[in-house]
Amino acid sequence: MRAYLPVTAEEISAFASKGEMECGPLYAPTIKFLTANNDMDDEQGEYILSMLAADEAIEMRENSASPAFILALEIADSQVAEHGENFVNLKENGRWEDVQCAFLVSPDGEELTWFATQEINSALPQWLTA
Repeated sequence: MRAYLPVTAEEISAFASKGEMECGPLYAPTIKFLTANNDMDDEQGEYILSMLAADEAIEMRENSASPAFILALEIADSQVAEHGENFVNLKENGRWEDVQCAFLVSPDGEELTWFATQEINSALPQWLTA
């Protein structure tokens, strides 16, 4: 299942270097979410979840000029400790190997710029100084 984790640039850097990170709730298509939104296809559901993560990422910024980010992780049901309405909590730390991509959230939270996992390390220095 694809799950979305709001993060700061500093958290991305630490996660990438350590290979794991304690993750707060990850926005994910839980049974409750899918049932409540059964009229949507997978793409629409993922869009809504990513926008919820984007809103939280914006709130996590140190100031309005700081960039906001989301990491998309592919997680297995066996990694999930708890399912909420639109989130999951993991049993253990999130693994960098599960990261599929990063998104830079626009200042207004309306747009996401996609970065492949291979691009994250080269973009990090700019993100950390922004």
